[in-house]
Amino acid sequence: MLKRLGLGAALLIAGAVPAFAEDSCAVPPIPAVVDGTTATRDQLVAGIAAVKGYIAASDTYQACIGDYLAVAKTQADKDKKPVDPALVQAEGDKVTANQNNKQKVGDAINVSIGAWKKAHPG
Repeated sequence: MLKRLGLGAALLIAGAVPAFAEDSCAVPPIPAVVDGTTATRDQLVAGIAAVKGYIAASDTYQACIGDYLAVAKTQADKDKKPVDPALVQAEGDKVTANQNNKQKVGDAINVSIGAWKKAHPG
């Protein structure tokens, strides 16, 4: 009985200690695309605000990943071990994917703005 309790406590404690397996950075949700040909001015303005919010949240997300990698590097230096290249690659891939999404979202809102202007000349 004590062995089970001791093993359970050890597993519980081990699970509570970060092992650099995952960062805690929250991926921002991608905003909905606004159809500039049918949107009202207010809908377009709200879409632009959503995109600006997404871009700001994405910058925060990418900074979080950078901070996470800096902590991992500091810990690795302290342990006199190299940073796991798979970790660096995985976190870098997250930043790249998010940066690509930022570009797509920005491009999409620009298309929406152009379509709205075309649908509402003057």
